[in-house]
Amino acid sequence: MPRRMIGVVGAVFLLIGLLTGCNVFVQYYEDVDELGKEIVADWKEQPEVADASYEYVHGIDSGQQLNLKVIVRAESASYEVADKLKDIANRDYWQSTAYDREISPQFVAYSSDNLPVEGKWELASPIGKGGLGVPEKVGLEKYGPRPSKR
Repeated sequence: MPRRMIGVVGAVFLLIGLLTGCNVFVQYYEDVDELGKEIVADWKEQPEVADASYEYVHGIDSGQQLNLKVIVRAESASYEVADKLKDIANRDYWQSTAYDREISPQFVAYSSDNLPVEGKWELASPIGKGGLGVPEKVGLEKYGPRPSKR
């Protein structure tokens, strides 16, 4: 009887863990979080940038996502500036150990005079958006060798 009780108690704890979102399959990667911080810091150094932020989403239901948002000053807003900021993000991503992880980094750039309203992001037109990442040949030629260890 005690052995059966241990099994029931174990099953109850497992069920509680799953229901509260605790799961061994939910994986947080510090290098992905650091990548988000680095990209935002590098963007904020640019005179065209009014603000920048990131959100690192990870979990069994969402996988590994890095969502980056940059606000470009209205007087500087152009596709060329958005491309420059995407290049900075691609460089940082290439040079990060997070590049080896299965993540989905996405960026979006808005002009400060056409900001999205919270909860209605689809109503604002971005000046740039898309996924990050470059082919190996491009990365090596443009950004140099990648780090060899995490």
